[in-house]
Amino acid sequence: MGRNLFLCLLGFIVGILFYSFHNFNVKPNVSELLLNGVLGITISYAFHYSNLFLNKTIGWKKQTGFRLLSGIMVHLFIGFGFVLLALKSYEFIRPEYVFFSKEGVNVLLEIGILLFCTVLIYNVIYFAFYSYQQYTRGQVLQVRFERKQTELQLKALKSQLSPHFLFNSLNTLSSLFQKDVKKADVFIRSLARSYQYTLTTYKDVLVSIKDELAFVDSYCFMVKTRFGDYLSLDLQLSDKELKSKIPPLTLQMLVENAVKHNIINEENQLKVEIKAKNGFLEISNNKTVKRPEVKSLKIGLKNIISRYELLGYKKVQVIDDDIFTVILPLLA
Repeated sequence: MGRNLFLCLLGFIVGILFYSFHNFNVKPNVSELLLNGVLGITISYAFHYSNLFLNKTIGWKKQTGFRLLSGIMVHLFIGFGFVLLALKSYEFIRPEYVFFSKEGVNVLLEIGILLFCTVLIYNVIYFAFYSYQQYTRGQVLQVRFERKQTELQLKALKSQLSPHFLFNSLNTLSSLFQKDVKKADVFIRSLARSYQYTLTTYKDVLVSIKDELAFVDSYCFMVKTRFGDYLSLDLQLSDKELKSKIPPLTLQMLVENAVKHNIINEENQLKVEIKAKNGFLEISNNKTVKRPEVKSLKIGLKNIISRYELLGYKKVQVIDDDIFTVILPLLA
């Protein structure tokens, strides 16, 4: 409703001004004023819909000059076409008016110059308005993106700070102090590194795989302290692939999911494999005996998928067969 009202008012006012400027030394005719106002409204709507078409086919951002020139040319063609059609129709209704003759050439020339100036000013103003509108829209989208990203990162942080994980860690640490003080010291350092990494990276959008694996290594040490060497981590990554980026806490959450949903003992050994293939990172694990229902925050895999969707990259693939595999796009 607001847009239609604006287009009508703008077209009507420009139509009247166009007529008044062309006939400034002649007493204005009310019917002609109204007809020019209606013509202005018609051209205003034609310009509007042609802009919508041009915005889709020629982007302002990548082809600014060409888009501006195209707008001027298209609007000149549309405007002059409507004006000529209106003049011809007016000649038919009022035979005493002759525009398409030797005497009417000057009139057509004046109209053409006025129309060109009007179209030029219109396109410059439209470009400025459109640029500002896109800028403000981009700012709003950026704020929404950052807010959603922060929410997902905080959920990932919540999973690392869960009371269940902390209870298991403290329980394991208590047992180690009675058996192996040196190993308990290493365990404390690994736990401290894990929490330090979690607290320092949860605000980051992306981290290197190398940094993420250092965190996973600390986590796996704590898990092995509980389950022994029945958990193995096989890495098949080159130096170049280690520099690639992924959202923080991604690998740790996938390893944690594997540990959480599989029984680990001498008869049920768990092997987690991380390798790169064709621009993707594959994290896979075999399935042992499924654990009894465990309390879960339900934010592991869904959180990872949501973060990749938010970043606008290729989708995360999940293959749930005899081997459970998650395929993540590698980010530069």
